[in-house]
Amino acid sequence: MQHLKIKQFGPVKAFELGYHWPGLPTFTVYVYYLDELLIDTGQHNCRQTIVSLFKQLPLQKIVLTHWHEDHIGNVATLYNQFSPVIYADPLTAQKVSQGFDIMLYEKYFFGKIRPQNIPIENFPDCIHTNQFSLTPIFTPGHTEDHHVFLEKNEGWLFSGDLFVSQRIKVFRKGENIWQQIESLKRVLQEDFEKVFCAHNPQIQFGRKALERKLSYFESFTEQVCYWYNQGYKTAEIIQKMELKDKKVINLMTAYDVSVHWMVGSVIKHLPVQL
Repeated sequence: MQHLKIKQFGPVKAFELGYHWPGLPTFTVYVYYLDELLIDTGQHNCRQTIVSLFKQLPLQKIVLTHWHEDHIGNVATLYNQFSPVIYADPLTAQKVSQGFDIMLYEKYFFGKIRPQNIPIENFPDCIHTNQFSLTPIFTPGHTEDHHVFLEKNEGWLFSGDLFVSQRIKVFRKGENIWQQIESLKRVLQEDFEKVFCAHNPQIQFGRKALERKLSYFESFTEQVCYWYNQGYKTAEIIQKMELKDKKVINLMTAYDVSVHWMVGSVIKHLPVQL
């Protein structure tokens, strides 16, 4: 079953999309719509829901934060139905055009990913609508192509997966914590308050939430580095820091999501620490 909740934050509509069978969805994704522009497109499993929405709403432009399947899952469907202009990082565009393998749990929650031959443009310096202007900011770490979008005049940050939580406890395989720290620092140089996160909107005190996440990441990396410099390996550091995986998540994702990848990211990417 497809799940939809609609929330209104001033001129910004938030569509919370989820797929579940049976019961309530265990994983939802927010896409945001303002002034005929859509930020991310949600998971392919929810394609009927999102197409129904835009049969009632004008859609002129789409911007994509990054290539993960829960963000680009409906971009081709929406293009083929409504012909919007699409903007994305070149790597995002490559992933859309070539397709990519996903794991069994991702297929269940998000749906299949197939190569899609649709036109995607590089980000301009600023993406304009009739009323608003979004500035793309390159924020790698979660993925190599990740971008957020800043509406300077309104103090809005559309943050993709840069935030998610103040205290992230697990990583997906391939994330880079040092890049995420630098991306958080870069974004916090800007003036904003509302954070439109793809999984956990922070409409009040959004800036403070990102500051707390940065502080947490800095403390986390400092602790991992301390134990690593004492000669301990990843599994031993996890024990020393009293970190724990949730076995259900480990099994469900075949260890694609784990605290192991979070601690390991600190060590693996240590030579590029700034």
